[in-house]
Amino acid sequence: MRTTTGRFLLKPILFLVVLVTCINVGQLYGQASKPRVNNEKPEKGKQSKRIHPHALKLILQGKSKEAIAYLESTAGKGVNPGHTRMLLDLARGKPEAWKFDAATWPWERALPDTSLKKDAAADRFTIAFGGGAGYVPANERVWDTIRGIDPRALLLLGDNVYIDDPQTPEMQRFHYYRRQSQPEWMKLAKQVPIYGIWDDHDFTTNDGWGGPDIEKPKWKRKVWEIFRENYDNPYYGGGEKQPGCWFDFWIGKVHFVLIDGRYYRESPKGEDPSMLGPVQMKWLRKTLKQPAVFTVFCTNVPVTPRVKPGSKDTWDGFDGERQRIFKFIAEEKIPGVIILSADRHRSDAYKIDTGIKGMYPLYEWQSSRLTNQHVHGLIKHSLFGYNAKQSFGRVDFDLKADDPTVNYSIVNIDGKVIHSLKVKRSDLQFD
Repeated sequence: MRTTTGRFLLKPILFLVVLVTCINVGQLYGQASKPRVNNEKPEKGKQSKRIHPHALKLILQGKSKEAIAYLESTAGKGVNPGHTRMLLDLARGKPEAWKFDAATWPWERALPDTSLKKDAAADRFTIAFGGGAGYVPANERVWDTIRGIDPRALLLLGDNVYIDDPQTPEMQRFHYYRRQSQPEWMKLAKQVPIYGIWDDHDFTTNDGWGGPDIEKPKWKRKVWEIFRENYDNPYYGGGEKQPGCWFDFWIGKVHFVLIDGRYYRESPKGEDPSMLGPVQMKWLRKTLKQPAVFTVFCTNVPVTPRVKPGSKDTWDGFDGERQRIFKFIAEEKIPGVIILSADRHRSDAYKIDTGIKGMYPLYEWQSSRLTNQHVHGLIKHSLFGYNAKQSFGRVDFDLKADDPTVNYSIVNIDGKVIHSLKVKRSDLQFD
């Protein structure tokens, strides 16, 4: 028989259950995602970029015999034979083998140098941008193609080397070093300033996020430190007190603003999650307000809705924050904003209607198949797209024109211009 006392006790118990559930869910969404390392499995298909990392992981795990057998069985799959020999030396315990540091790396390396071209013209100039650059020897010639247009700068917007192993510093350095020793890259890096931000495969693992805590998980700061060792950006987030890879720089009157979309990203499953975190958002608002002819907002993942169907890894998973950025641009009447992004293994163009009265449309140009073998399908609501071959984005600025222009072109690995779109400064102003 039920009693009145029983009914009164039920409500407090239910309240406690709901409260504990909410606290646990809140903690879960505030945590970093668990890394899903994928270099512990043998390469399948044509993903040659994973062959040497898998062999190195076997060596680090003490499985030298297995590593030797794997390296010998995959030697004919279009990998760098020098790297194969180096890893075999490691597996066989040779005393002169690589010691997992820069000093003992067997080849010359060329690191980005953003001091290059400081005195180059800034009223008419070209930049190149892209992402999706896993190490594929057959496709490394894309760096020669980019060097051939002699851009004023190259912006790497994420998935630049595909590490996918945030807890293993040796793996991270190997990925950076093998790219920096590639002849095509070395020629480019000695001629063109290269700036870089990261995406999931450089910072953590596929579609992962770091969470709002500065020091948790413990691997975050070390990944950031190794990233800084291998780029030459003007600054890195908020420095030692607030690690990150966001920064800005200028070429003439064009303002480039590059964000960090991973270090402080929250789970997209939470309520109104943040991709940037409060400190970076405050910086972004202040930085976007600086007067410029064009403000180039560079993000690791696309801003345009529905370009990765069924996924919340793009800005679709952070729509509240996306809308707040749009609203800020509108309220402050910031003219001349264009968007560059990466992540999707193709190159395409979009025109975003923010739905904000009086605000001009935002053009987004996306490119992320610099060297990658894997391809993503085209999107019907794009202005145009291309995924037949590796490609990069070329952006030409003409500030000398009476009405300054910015022109986006998709250029494939063979140097062929596939699509182009020119936008005038007058198209990017408020009513």
